[in-house]
Amino acid sequence: MKGKNSWEKICKEIQERSLNQTLLEIESAEKLRKQIFKCLNDASNEKILSTNLSELHQLLKISNGKQGYYEITGGGKDSKRNFKRNPDIPHFKLNNGRWFDFAITIDETIRPAQIIGFDFEIRFPKREGEIVASFLRIDLNLPDHRNDERDLRFHLHPNNGDIMIHSPPMSPLEILHMFLYGMNIREKPRTY
Repeated sequence: MKGKNSWEKICKEIQERSLNQTLLEIESAEKLRKQIFKCLNDASNEKILSTNLSELHQLLKISNGKQGYYEITGGGKDSKRNFKRNPDIPHFKLNNGRWFDFAITIDETIRPAQIIGFDFEIRFPKREGEIVASFLRIDLNLPDHRNDERDLRFHLHPNNGDIMIHSPPMSPLEILHMFLYGMNIREKPRTY
């Protein structure tokens, strides 16, 4: 395989494989919201999440957009995107100093209902010598987004919004579990 045409073909294959292997079909937006709430509440009870029950209710919202489309937001995603990683915008707080928010778009005009887009972003506390806080964002852009044309609907941004890498196929609940339980960061950065 050579050249840009080969890369574009590879991107298309990766996106199709990712979307076909990801659990994007759900019973309903409300049922997904309840599953997310249970996951967050369990993490709060386990002292993984420092966000309390009252804050969970304030931060986790569901709204009806246009007829049959719903958005589940966790944190300040409903008011504005937090690309500047402003800690003053509402978010979920982990007991290790990390914090995250998310937004999920669901289409209930089809059966079964389907997750058609999401973005999850976790931020890490600044460590000695770092200029900015590190972050990881995982996106599934809505159909017909410009990244869909580039076969990059499902991608991640590793510490830079301008860098996009195909994401492993993960559902929103899997990403949430990874943020809560699966991202252990060394206290001291590696030295090479």
